[in-house]
Amino acid sequence: MKTTLENKKVRNLLVEKLIREASDNFSYNRDYELALEQIEQALKIDRNNVKALILKGDVLFCIDMDEKALECFENAINIDPTSAEAYGSKAGTLDVLGRQEEALNFCEKAFEFIKPKDKFLLTSLYDQKIALLIRMKRFEEAKKILNNAIRTLNNEDANYLFNCYKVMIENYCRLRQKKLAKAEKLSLKVI
Repeated sequence: MKTTLENKKVRNLLVEKLIREASDNFSYNRDYELALEQIEQALKIDRNNVKALILKGDVLFCIDMDEKALECFENAINIDPTSAEAYGSKAGTLDVLGRQEEALNFCEKAFEFIKPKDKFLLTSLYDQKIALLIRMKRFEEAKKILNNAIRTLNNEDANYLFNCYKVMIENYCRLRQKKLAKAEKLSLKVI
């Protein structure tokens, strides 16, 4: 007879296999239906599996079920309040929904909880945060985050972000300074 520990190991291996297969079906095959079925099987075995909840949220987001995706990310955060990946995914969904301030808060939470095993998230988190700040017209902050990303990331990822944003941010900063100078001149004339 199998012991409880052996049964738990078998269940954990099965859950990991289902999540891996669901991830492959989601990422490579774009078979969202099969991926969701596999995730649901994994969650039947372990309803508190954070990886499964995040993956389910990501799949739901891709099929335009944004509110359900947010619920999955929130459930994952409730189970593991230090999950950088859950915060990052929730931030991305909120951003698409036009809720930039909330998205920025969750993006910052993701940075707060980055662990060595989460280093793969850094480039996308920097990208997300810079894009949010630009849309929110917080160009000086975006510039600081870009500079921090360049110092923090490997050369390839730093160059990618640099090439995506450096010129745009500098142009916006120059344009803003011109507008401020013009507004200042106009206000002096009024007085």
